[in-house]
Amino acid sequence: MSAKHSTPYPLRRYGFIGGASTLLVVMVAWVAVRAVGPIQEENRTPLMVQPTIAVADNGPSVIPLSSHAASKSAAPARSAGKSTSPTPSRSPVRTTAAPKPTEKATTKPPVKSPPAASFTARYSVGASWERGFVAWVRVTNTGKTARNWTVTITHDSRAEVRITNAWNAQLDRRGDTNVLTGGPLAPGASFSFGFEATKQVRSRIQPTGCTVDGTPCRLD
Repeated sequence: MSAKHSTPYPLRRYGFIGGASTLLVVMVAWVAVRAVGPIQEENRTPLMVQPTIAVADNGPSVIPLSSHAASKSAAPARSAGKSTSPTPSRSPVRTTAAPKPTEKATTKPPVKSPPAASFTARYSVGASWERGFVAWVRVTNTGKTARNWTVTITHDSRAEVRITNAWNAQLDRRGDTNVLTGGPLAPGASFSFGFEATKQVRSRIQPTGCTVDGTPCRLD
């Protein structure tokens, strides 16, 4: 009978030990969870903060970098503009162009003096009456070559002198001025021509101007 009653007690002992060990395992696990829980929470907090770092990608940190880069890129552009804007090469061009007018002024050909007179003329009145007169002109070539000659005679417009006939010369009337031409006349030779004219004054009249190729005539 003793052998039959000995078996229940060991089973109860083992059951109690199993329950105690289970409770111990649970307690150890709970302690472990409590011990690990704050560490995990501490590790989780940076993960929750990380999304705030993405705000920096939107702009404030990037904009200063771009503006700074733009300022750096603008600086070389300004320096390049300054380097190209000065024009030191133009000043030598102006200085070299300035002496040119003086060179032109110095290279001007000298003014040629008019040729020496090669003709002389002598004017004289042959006959005169109340409304007309006859005059003679003697031309002499004092030059070294044979040339044609031109005698220009002018009278006062108030006398209304008009040449009606000329001989030994070709006549060209130009208002109060009469131009008579002829030639050629050999060097040292003389030639005479005459004309007849009317006038509106009673007194003897002399021309106001007489020239042969620009040289004044001698009036008798």
